[in-house]
Amino acid sequence: MCHRHYGTSFLSQNQKYSLKGMIATIDYIERKFSEFNHMIFEDRLKPLPFKLSCARTFLGQLRYRRKRGFWGKCKYDNFQLVISGRRDMAESLLEDTIIHEMIHYYILSNQLTDTSSHGKLFRQMMNDINARFGRNVTISHKSTETEIEQDSEVRNHLICVSRFQDGRTGITIAAKTRAGVLWKEIPRVTGVVECKWYLSQNPYFNRFRRSRSIKIYLADKAELERNLEDAVPLTDLPNY
Repeated sequence: MCHRHYGTSFLSQNQKYSLKGMIATIDYIERKFSEFNHMIFEDRLKPLPFKLSCARTFLGQLRYRRKRGFWGKCKYDNFQLVISGRRDMAESLLEDTIIHEMIHYYILSNQLTDTSSHGKLFRQMMNDINARFGRNVTISHKSTETEIEQDSEVRNHLICVSRFQDGRTGITIAAKTRAGVLWKEIPRVTGVVECKWYLSQNPYFNRFRRSRSIKIYLADKAELERNLEDAVPLTDLPNY
């Protein structure tokens, strides 16, 4: 059993919206979900929890739990729709983001199979909605380098943030089997003056390789702090 993020929405360079912006609220998301569920999805989507995120790295996400049953068939449940509450978005963009995630919700809640996260079925539904309702729902398809950033699977990350004597900040994602060794060894690295450990499921950290030996990647301190906002500080290694 695992928890995942699915269908993270990013702003495509080709998307154009009016400059009038707004910040998402739970009330607004609930109201638009109900409106689009009735208008577009014929009230076939069950209510689900909504959450505002502090993330600046995505506009929307559908979170869910995947359970693998007999014969390897997967079942999806425990859905949650997450929208960024830190982005000042044009209302039309916010609406399209909600619809984007509702398409994912429709596919997964009905246990339908697609060719990929934004595969053939998703694109058919998206194009049909755009044509019938005058929407501008898109798929932000980025370069190969950025495909890593769109890896939205939820994983447990054991993170060591190291502060160096010269002010630089480093990050290590510890392999589970080597976490105990790294916990002891990283503070001994020359120039490291402080180590703080965290447990996070933020997909941002999927881009870093898990380390079995001491590997410290230099990181932007401000960006790192933003992505650790929901992380759990550790005083000892967890059992998971």
